[in-house]
Amino acid sequence: MVFSKNTKRHLFMWYSYGLNLGLMLLNLMPPLLRTLCLRIVFAGFGRNVFVDYGCYFRFPKKIRVGNEVTIGRGCMLLPSYFIESSEIVIGNNVRIGPSVSFLAAGHDHRYLHLPDTGGRIQVGDNVWIGGNVTILAGVNIGEGAIVAAGAVVTRDIEPYCIAGGVPAVKIKMREVMHNDLF
Repeated sequence: MVFSKNTKRHLFMWYSYGLNLGLMLLNLMPPLLRTLCLRIVFAGFGRNVFVDYGCYFRFPKKIRVGNEVTIGRGCMLLPSYFIESSEIVIGNNVRIGPSVSFLAAGHDHRYLHLPDTGGRIQVGDNVWIGGNVTILAGVNIGEGAIVAAGAVVTRDIEPYCIAGGVPAVKIKMREVMHNDLF
């Protein structure tokens, strides 16, 4: 079915209205019921996942979350509906601080009509992302990496690297201690 540009705009407006209404209701639900709803609407939703209140998810069927993940208050996960490769994939044992933005969608600045662009954001296992980080389309954050608070991630972060800044750059390699008590 082919829709006019005006019809598409109206359909998107109603989708946005419904999504915001659903997110408002989601924020009123107790944790167990919220988790069940998120499990239904996400493309993948692992075990022992905690999503704090006040998070915003656009096109949740293009978001996958692994096991033992914590997503802090006020995070935004924004893949693109129109770009096939635009999705957000979060690995296992990942900690995401408050107000982190995953921007897997954008626009091509080279054209006046600003066509949609996007790319996959992949977060490896055992990653810690500090508060107020912005992660742009097409970025891979390697296993065991740490992204410092306030960073803007425009390029891949290598495994077990600590990165920070605007744009994020390697600060040093992460030293991992193994504790036999746990």
